[in-house]
Amino acid sequence: MLSKINTATIFGIEGQHITVETDISCGLPGFYLVGQADNGIKEAKDRIRSAIVNSGFDYPKTRITVNMSPAGIRKRGSHFDLAIAMGILTSSGQVNEERTRDFCFIGELSLDGSLSRTDGVLPMIIAMRKCGFKKIIIPMANEAEGALITDVIIYGARNLAEIVNHMNYGAEIKETTDNCAKEEREYNVDFADVKGQEAAKRAITICVAGGHGIFMMGSPSSGKTMLAERIPTIMPPMTYEEILESTMVYSISGLLGKDSPVIRERPFRRPHNRITQSAFLGGGAYPKPGEISLASKGVLFLDELGEFDRSIIENLRVPLEQKKIILNRKDWSCTYPADFLIVAASNPCRCGYYGDATHKCKCTVAQVMNYQRKLSGPILDRIDMNMFLNPLSYGELGEEKNTSSAEMRSMILKAREIQKDRYRNLPISLNHEMDGKLLDEYVPIDRPVIKDFLGKAYDSLGLNPRTMQKIRRIARTIADLDESEEVKMEHFTESLAYRGEKQWLEY
Repeated sequence: MLSKINTATIFGIEGQHITVETDISCGLPGFYLVGQADNGIKEAKDRIRSAIVNSGFDYPKTRITVNMSPAGIRKRGSHFDLAIAMGILTSSGQVNEERTRDFCFIGELSLDGSLSRTDGVLPMIIAMRKCGFKKIIIPMANEAEGALITDVIIYGARNLAEIVNHMNYGAEIKETTDNCAKEEREYNVDFADVKGQEAAKRAITICVAGGHGIFMMGSPSSGKTMLAERIPTIMPPMTYEEILESTMVYSISGLLGKDSPVIRERPFRRPHNRITQSAFLGGGAYPKPGEISLASKGVLFLDELGEFDRSIIENLRVPLEQKKIILNRKDWSCTYPADFLIVAASNPCRCGYYGDATHKCKCTVAQVMNYQRKLSGPILDRIDMNMFLNPLSYGELGEEKNTSSAEMRSMILKAREIQKDRYRNLPISLNHEMDGKLLDEYVPIDRPVIKDFLGKAYDSLGLNPRTMQKIRRIARTIADLDESEEVKMEHFTESLAYRGEKQWLEY
């Protein structure tokens, strides 16, 4: 008897519908699996046999042929266990075939028939929804993840017997409930903890408000890392679509757990400077998301940027512009999101004190140049804001006025609302995404005074067209923070101040 069971597989960040066809026919006992299944799926036959028997059902002692269609797609993963087991039980007459047609089955089986947590459930559910399926059975351990999709019925099952009883007798399986409620997170850190550095806080407010990347350079203990670690406290809450995308990336990577079944807070990733290229960008025989994808919709903090391998830094060029990373293999390629806010920090040299008025630098000119050459001009051009942090004086440590995260967040949310309204009919949402045409519309420089001022700055500071564009984008964000429709001279002036790369490159 032939049966067809619906399931899915993962292709990059997308899911794809798979049909498990099972045929039980006369012949010598054997289990034959075809359809470009990897070794992990082929080894599942013994696990599936034990799960069926230990659940109280009969395992057919005859020829079993399983085809995974379409056969032209490579399949991998233990989540096919449940679909194959249901195919065997349906073909052997132990499960009502008509009932299974309306369902999709995803889950890994244990030897006792219980369902184990499965990676990548969310993108597979979304793929099944696109194919028109309204009823999907997943492991109970993935219940919270599946509940993000509210327009299909998701059943969280504990074991194989429970599913069979539901198919044959209508026994109840718990449906997942809406899991989209917003939760306010309490942080243990605050920008008020940072003494002084009010100029840096202002720069970070602009950075987050408009989505502009920022590079902070300064000697040790100037507060670079402390400032960066507090950026999540001022980030706006994630939208439903952003929660969905981030949760999919973490689900595929196997980074969701009991305590964090859904990504509700913007990611903050801080890779070590000795990270490999595949771990940073994504890779492997079956590519998994790297740090730049795990940071998507959040912050990618590169501490001690000068210590990173130069090839890794240079490979950021395309993701910073396209907001995605394409990983190519021999016969196929997959695309992962890389829409992150880049925050980088570095010492000016290996000893850390080049340019510091209070400490003597121990490096030679050649050592300073070699250290700084890891950051090329094209990379600095793609990071909108660059600034130099000076060490604090003793008097600044006792300052009572320290801008808090709540104050910065309030300003950022107002600026974001202005941008949301401005770009409501456009495919962008933040100022840093503006191109030439939009810049001409929303940041005009046709006034003689501004045109003359920027012209002199262009020549005297050695700017280029890309640098001029980012100056205009930052000026637009500064105007939004001031709730000004017009981008004024003072906005352009402040924007020009965030060109700290001159201090980085000059000796």
